Amino acid sequence: MRFSLRRAMAVARVESLGLMADRAALLLIFVLPVLQILLYGYAISLQPKNVPLAIATSEPRLVAPAMAAIRADPAVTLVGGVGQPGSAERAVTSGRALVGVEVDRDPATRAVRVRILADAGDPPEARPVVAALDAGIWRKTAEIYAEDQTPTVDIAWVHDPGARSDWDITPGLVGAVVMITMMFLGALTLVRERERGSWESLLATPVEPAEALAGKLAPYLVIGVGQTVCLLAVVHWLFAVPLPLDAWALVAATPLFAGAYLVLGFAYSALAQTQIQAVQASGFSYLPSILLSGFMFPFDGMPRWAQVLGEAVPLTHYIRATRDVLLRGQGPAVVFWHMLPVAAFTAVAFVVAVLCYRRRLD
Repeated sequence: MRFSLRRAMAVARVESLGLMADRAALLLIFVLPVLQILLYGYAISLQPKNVPLAIATSEPRLVAPAMAAIRADPAVTLVGGVGQPGSAERAVTSGRALVGVEVDRDPATRAVRVRILADAGDPPEARPVVAALDAGIWRKTAEIYAEDQTPTVDIAWVHDPGARSDWDITPGLVGAVVMITMMFLGALTLVRERERGSWESLLATPVEPAEALAGKLAPYLVIGVGQTVCLLAVVHWLFAVPLPLDAWALVAATPLFAGAYLVLGFAYSALAQTQIQAVQASGFSYLPSILLSGFMFPFDGMPRWAQVLGEAVPLTHYIRATRDVLLRGQGPAVVFWHMLPVAAFTAVAFVVAVLCYRRRLD
């Protein structure tokens, strides 16, 4: 049979009419992308703000020329003024500052020595500040240290002695991968059954909405835990990311974290008519989770309203927990405190998912 442009255009017309009648599809295609551009265009910034900075020196005059610029820089916040030698390093190791600067003199040559210490547990915040400090010191060498020898600048990353860039992303990537997997699995549960024709059989059973939700998602929680264990082992084996014994707390917290995105995906699945709609709706949730969580961009660089949204994202707190345990070597207690907001999100998402499921039953 020869190709007929007329027949093809007729089919295209029918498909276009069907698409124009699908309001949900039009919303996902045109409205939500525009909202995302507006949201991320205003919320995302590559420049950090108010990063805690500690400065210590045995000779205050060595740092005096730079203090005015540091205090006027919105990217940093000076912690405690200019301290005694060693205080900046202690501030970084104790968590009071993300970046510390120690300035002293070489006992033999009397040349100025500058040590920049940065907390590797929050690389999106610390790295831009370290780069700016390093470049600024060399750029201002002539005017600040004109009477002295050229200073030496050393950069040390606390919790990451090798200054490996892959450590910046791999701990947080564990949570991001689990989040995406759980979101899509949850979003495809009910809508897949509806397309297969098994939805009616489920409706005929005397199963309550909460029971159906728990039963449908329980196997995926096991998958989420198994995926987390596998990913932790991979990042430790391939990238040498530390894997302390306290990492069991991350595994124990995974069902709560995975459940948050599973029940959210379940709500999309209950409302969607097709798998494509469910997947598109899920994309509107996992993209904000990645961009607003501090995974790729400085969290403190976002405006206050965006930070509020980011604090409501479970991935934000799970990434903080992974960095604290894997990079900073903190114990299970910190995971517990990070998971409290995730528990609140999961409870609200569970109620929403049950209501969406009940609405579909009605």
